[in-house]
Amino acid sequence: MLPQNDDPLVDFLRQHRPSVPSPALDLEAEIMAAVAQEPNFAPPAKRRQLWLVPPAIAAGLLISWAGYRHYTYQQSVQNLPQLEAFIENNWDGLLEDRSNSYPSF
Repeated sequence: MLPQNDDPLVDFLRQHRPSVPSPALDLEAEIMAAVAQEPNFAPPAKRRQLWLVPPAIAAGLLISWAGYRHYTYQQSVQNLPQLEAFIENNWDGLLEDRSNSYPSF
């Protein structure tokens, strides 16, 4: 547990604290000179073209999705006559009275 009375510790730290260094008067000028000496930063060519990757992925996914939708639509249009015939045959079977056509057991 920590002691409840920290006064001796606080007094010790105040007594032995280091003195604050005096500020350098030309510190800002030194920093600006060091920055001016550094070469200009130019990102590598590969890094500059990296922004093209996410839009290319999005465009590829969009084209794939649109192609799949077009393909499924074409399949459903090709099957339309068969579907109409199936519905027509089943609908006719629902409207007929077939109670006499099946023998009772």
